[in-house]
Amino acid sequence: MRLALVTSGTRGDAQPLILLARELLERGHEPVLGLPPNLVALGEQAGLTTHALGPDTQQLVESEQGRAWLAAGDSKSFMKELSELSSRASEATTAGLLAACERAELVVAGVLMQDLALPLAEARGIPMVAVHSFPFDANRRYPNLFMTNRRLPGPLNLVSGKLFERVWWQGFSQEINAFRASVGLEATSVPTARQMARDGRVAIQAYDPLLTPGLAEAYGERRPLVGFLAPDGGFRDKLGEAGLPAPLADWLGDGEPPVFFGFGSMPVHDPDAAVTLITEVARRLEVRAVVNAGWGGLAALDPDGTDVTVVGQVDHDALLPRCRAAVHHGGAGTTYASLAAGVPTVVCSVFADQPFWGARLEELGLGATLRFADLDADRLEGALRRALDPAVAGRAAAVGGELRARPSATSRAVDIIEAALAG
Repeated sequence: MRLALVTSGTRGDAQPLILLARELLERGHEPVLGLPPNLVALGEQAGLTTHALGPDTQQLVESEQGRAWLAAGDSKSFMKELSELSSRASEATTAGLLAACERAELVVAGVLMQDLALPLAEARGIPMVAVHSFPFDANRRYPNLFMTNRRLPGPLNLVSGKLFERVWWQGFSQEINAFRASVGLEATSVPTARQMARDGRVAIQAYDPLLTPGLAEAYGERRPLVGFLAPDGGFRDKLGEAGLPAPLADWLGDGEPPVFFGFGSMPVHDPDAAVTLITEVARRLEVRAVVNAGWGGLAALDPDGTDVTVVGQVDHDALLPRCRAAVHHGGAGTTYASLAAGVPTVVCSVFADQPFWGARLEELGLGATLRFADLDADRLEGALRRALDPAVAGRAAAVGGELRARPSATSRAVDIIEAALAG
């Protein structure tokens, strides 16, 4: 059967849907992806039919204004710009969505595309399944992560989620209702999450209940926590990312396990200063450091000395188990990778779900967290000293073993999608 899987965002948003699409393909289905133009090649490298959908998200994140907002950790301004960009790019978004969903019998949507995927599914009378890589829906266990990471009494947690639901709807409702009209539906004032609850549509929670105690019970069967959707060796092979390049493997073998530093798709405002900071902290702690350059502008830098090395795109599953700790931005995928490797983690959060995952790791005694905007040598050194404490390292190793023993979350998620397809 033909299924469409659509999302916007960075690689961290796209990769879970690519993994689901590969599993669906292996089960004999015909998956079609809709991804931002800058991520189309990723879907195609994975062997999947992929349509461009919406704006180039890398261009947004790496723009001068985007870098400034992210460096400041200004989520409100960035969300405002996201809403405005979404409006400006609505034609490209809807065209890509319609192309990806042509003849689809079910639509799978990420958080950033569920507002448009839902009315399309409603108009066509087909199932729609959402995939959330963090707790997006209101609940009594945790506050809305865009509003605060401070644990509140249950009723206030729920209120924060409902309030954000309304704020999000106000930011995107004009675009949503314009699309609803284009597919023959009447305008609505009901936020997407409430429509999905009313219609009994499933929202797969693609993260592990170990990190969010009590949430599986709060969310119930309609929003199952399946675990993180993690890439396997076959996926890495397809992308040419499996294993470690020989120079890196040699460098790892020449000394003690290093500390990993990586900021994923988040741009580093001043790459030279970032590498200087990392080098200073590594030398204070007398540890080696491997710096993973994503979109962040670090790849061209050549640190002074042999105790710090910079690498490009790298297989986290091969590298992180050979490290003694990890420092990263706290995206869901990288958070899982460092946890599954069994290493303590320092999250330097920028925005969105990153502060939430940092707070969860710190609360569970698996590492430390601080805002990227507050980063300096003293704070980073202090956070890493806490993470490298033997008790923290021991807990991280135990959690890593537990996560690695889990059955495939991707397989379980596809079971749920197939159940929705069967009705």
